[in-house]
Amino acid sequence: MSKFPRRSFLAGLSTIPFALWFEKYAAAAPAMIRYNVTSVNGQKMLKIYRDGVKLMVATAEPNPVGWLFEWYTHNVRGDRTKAAELTRVYPSPSVQKSLAQDTWSTCQAHHGEPEDFFLPWHRMYVYFLERIIRKVTHHSEFTLPYWNYSNAAVPSGPRAPSAFRSPASATNPLFRSARNPGTNAGNPIDASSPGALDLTSLAQCTYSPSGVKPGFNQDLDFGLHGSVHVLVGNSTTGMGSIAWAGNEPLFWMHHCNIDRLWASWNHAGRSNPTTATWLNKQFTFADENGNKVITKISDFKSITALHYTYDRFEPVPACPHQPHTGIEALPEPQQTRAVGGAVELSSAPMQVNLDAPPGPEGAVSLKDRIRQLKAGKRLYVVAKKLRADVQPGVVYNVYFDLPPGTTPKPGKRDPHYVGTLNFFDTSEHEGGAEAMGEVKFRSFDATRVARNLHLTKRLSDKPSLTIAPAKEPEAGARPVVGDISVVEQ
Repeated sequence: MSKFPRRSFLAGLSTIPFALWFEKYAAAAPAMIRYNVTSVNGQKMLKIYRDGVKLMVATAEPNPVGWLFEWYTHNVRGDRTKAAELTRVYPSPSVQKSLAQDTWSTCQAHHGEPEDFFLPWHRMYVYFLERIIRKVTHHSEFTLPYWNYSNAAVPSGPRAPSAFRSPASATNPLFRSARNPGTNAGNPIDASSPGALDLTSLAQCTYSPSGVKPGFNQDLDFGLHGSVHVLVGNSTTGMGSIAWAGNEPLFWMHHCNIDRLWASWNHAGRSNPTTATWLNKQFTFADENGNKVITKISDFKSITALHYTYDRFEPVPACPHQPHTGIEALPEPQQTRAVGGAVELSSAPMQVNLDAPPGPEGAVSLKDRIRQLKAGKRLYVVAKKLRADVQPGVVYNVYFDLPPGTTPKPGKRDPHYVGTLNFFDTSEHEGGAEAMGEVKFRSFDATRVARNLHLTKRLSDKPSLTIAPAKEPEAGARPVVGDISVVEQ
């Protein structure tokens, strides 16, 4: 063991492994609570957050505790490249430039990285922003409040908190004009798509995908998470754009809530991955003192170890009992029951005809497959290879066997509704959307809807799918679902 004193080592170190960093800066701190932004304590924290954002925006761009640096850690703005911005902000070589090189545009997982990194990277991102707010405001008691938009039981739930909307001017550091008009008008963000904010991801029993079951991390990312981005901000310079999302103060309330949902899922006994690939994955962040901190996912897999918690965890549905055999369970078999091919969406509802798959599986009709569905088996609508020229700026509601010529009711108000599709993460990654779409997918459990149609004798002889935009999409978006099918698992 080195005889060099640990204190001297840390004091002279600008690049710090998180375990040593935590021991020096955070281990002695008491456990802290993050609050719902609508609560009394949440409102107190929101005032501090407002002051913090104002101070960060006024901070010089090269400073790692400034707003631009934190925004760019997620992604550099869309109309400029990372290389050009590094040169503009840091004309000469420096420690801060090196730090920016290592941290900017590292958001997971929008650039072809493994999807399982999504939740831990954003937990780290929120964690360090929270500490920066404490530093710049001199409020050591500050915790980042969360926005529980899924709580429709209270009027303020799906509405952007008023502090972000009023006053609607540059004097308000929390206001952004690059939002959808309904957001800044105080309307429920899900008004055109009831169901888009539902917490269905919490019912996932595994963290990672298993067959066409998406797993908690992916279902949350591609579902609720992406839909909130699209429903809040416009697709050009707002939260609906990956590159501009970090400039939106609501972004942090949103991701604090996403972190709370992961904590809720773990709190219910659900397990995170245990592979070395996941646990040992490293990322780089700037702390509140401008230090370069090297984090590992294993450092951030538990909020208890990080000395914080939430004022409320969401209830999580029980998973089916799985007998313990002492060996790792094999993936559940899956059979494609119908295929719909590729479909380009438009401003009108698009009906997708479902054909029998090739081979022996196609000998039995989808209608009969639904009638014969065995206990424990589920039917999933699976959408793959999503792409768009630009993010459409709207979500799309998916309906199972909607009668031809029928105008669907919005979202879950219609008995044929099975889920909400968004294109948030389909047009802004390296390698192109096609490369990404080969791996990532969206799936919706259509079992309940299909069985109900069968039991009420409303299931057609040849069921179809309908994909309808919740509102008018952006011109030139050209969203495409490259492959859609119905799979039994």
